[in-house]
Amino acid sequence: MNQQIRITETGQPSVMRLEAAPAIGRPGRGEVHLRHEAIGVNFVDTLFRSGAFNVPLPLPMGVEGAGEVVAVGEGVTNVQPGDRAAYFFSFGAYANERLIEAQHLVKLPRDIASDTAAATFTKGLTAWMMLFGAHRLQPGETVLVHAAAGGVGSMVARWATSLGATVIATVGGSDKAALVRSWGIGHVLDSGDPQLAGKVRALNGGRGVDVVYELVGRTTFAQSVLALRDGGHLVHVGNASGNPSVDKAALAARRIRYVQPSTGQYVGERQALELASAALFAAMKDGVFGEVAPARYCLQDAVLAHEDIAARRLRGAAILLP
Repeated sequence: MNQQIRITETGQPSVMRLEAAPAIGRPGRGEVHLRHEAIGVNFVDTLFRSGAFNVPLPLPMGVEGAGEVVAVGEGVTNVQPGDRAAYFFSFGAYANERLIEAQHLVKLPRDIASDTAAATFTKGLTAWMMLFGAHRLQPGETVLVHAAAGGVGSMVARWATSLGATVIATVGGSDKAALVRSWGIGHVLDSGDPQLAGKVRALNGGRGVDVVYELVGRTTFAQSVLALRDGGHLVHVGNASGNPSVDKAALAARRIRYVQPSTGQYVGERQALELASAALFAAMKDGVFGEVAPARYCLQDAVLAHEDIAARRLRGAAILLP
């Protein structure tokens, strides 16, 4: 029996309900019947569920998954039955199986498992957007990466290192600092340090960094601005600690380029999605991100997964198994 998780109201994780879903019919034109093998759990899911992002209700939860193509509708050419495929943003992922528009799917290489794809695809495309789209990282640049032990931050920090950048990472505790150092990133600082910007500059000869990848928001934003050189680039993607106050006039006075990009802006077109996916899969094959070992939950335990995210009990990615 096909099951899905929906919400009819926003709030705490308990608003998510596992329920029987209608049987999957024959896919229509441009559609694919996908049987999930793994489902991604992302921080953005908690924002939709909590009401932080306004969404129409009822809402089928989840935006990322990977699995096997069961059947395809008329006009579908990018995948065929028996292929494994992944997608990074389409509501309705918290389910055993589903119908999805083929344009969202990317065929998976044989050597990338579905659970690995579900744990990394959205985060990896976001990292690609930050490193190759919103800011085209150059070898020799010095970058500050916040939340470097988290899902997106860890991929940005490790990928930037492999591209020849000097990475200064911030984390929220000594255990996370040890983890990030184990990846070969030597400069790891406490994100809550009131002298953070000064310490960042000290690691760079007193000169501000070229780029800040801001993934935390309110609690680190002011330090991010102070850590940047004049003419630097502030790429603001996440607000895990809340929305910061942004003085755009002050940023402009220092010629700081401030952007708030979304992944969809850079991979919304099919050609760009294929390009970004190929780059991500190549980096994965090269071992840039190390071994991917996501926390695993059964589909019916999605509430627990969201509770663990809220309590910051997770290191790295999480997936649901149908």
